[in-house]
Amino acid sequence: MKRAVLLAALVLGACGDDGSAMPDAATIDSAVPVTPRETIMSTMPLQVGELVEGTMTGGTDPADIAVITLSAPTPTMGWNIHGHANGGTQVIFEEHMKTTVAYTFDPPTQAEWYLLVRNEGQANMDVTVKVELFGGMQWAWL
Repeated sequence: MKRAVLLAALVLGACGDDGSAMPDAATIDSAVPVTPRETIMSTMPLQVGELVEGTMTGGTDPADIAVITLSAPTPTMGWNIHGHANGGTQVIFEEHMKTTVAYTFDPPTQAEWYLLVRNEGQANMDVTVKVELFGGMQWAWL
C-alpha cells in the first residue's frame, strides 16, 4: 500500500500548474513525501564477473522505501535484493541480463537488506547506481 501511495505521489509531484482549479500535488497530502530524504549516486566500474553490494537498513517505519535505478551500457547486468536472516539468504527480487532497472523496494520487515549488482557479460563496464531513500532507510556501500 505504501508503495502505491509513494508512486502516486511521485507521479503527481511531477505535475505542474496547468492553470486548472485542481490543487498541486504538494497541497493534496503534505504527509506523503514526494522527494527523497537522501539520494545515493555512483558509477561503479565492474570487471567481468565482478559484483558490488550496498546495504539498505530499514523497514520499521511505513515510509521506509528505496527507489533503485540502475543503468548499464549493455544488457549484461544482473542484480538482486536479498537478506541474510538466520544465516541463510532470502532473495526478495532478482533479474539478469538487464540494461536498465527501475525498482521500488518496500522492505517487508526491519532488517539489513542487500542490493547486489553484477557484471554478467564478457567485457568490463560502468554501471550507474541511483538509490533514493525515503523514511528512515539508511545506505552503506560494502
